[in-house]
Amino acid sequence: MNAAENRGITFDELYRVRVLDPDRYAQTEQLKDECSSFTDKIQTLNSVVKTLVDAVDAQAEKIDDEKLRAVGMRNKAAAEVEVRRRKKKEMKQMMIEKQEELERLNGEYESLVKVKQEQELMIAKLSSSGV
Repeated sequence: MNAAENRGITFDELYRVRVLDPDRYAQTEQLKDECSSFTDKIQTLNSVVKTLVDAVDAQAEKIDDEKLRAVGMRNKAAAEVEVRRRKKKEMKQMMIEKQEELERLNGEYESLVKVKQEQELMIAKLSSSGV
């Protein structure tokens, strides 16, 4: 059995054939348990990391939505300045046109008043010559 002992073949207390001596077998079992524990911890860590990544992704999506909304509001505000400038220009142009129309109508009114006065004068002359 000398050759068997050199190769590490032994018998346990129940006389089962073992390739490793009992101390090494116990160390191997302990290492197996530690590996299982480590694997469980890694799986737990992975689930925690996944939860964290999902939360960060959700927050990033909210941030992106708010950024888009802010950019939209900024563009709307910038456009509002342009709209007001354009409306002011349109109102100024309309005021100029209305002023010109008022001047034209005043001129026409004065002309009509003058024509009316001339006609009334002519009627008065004709009435006085005909009497």
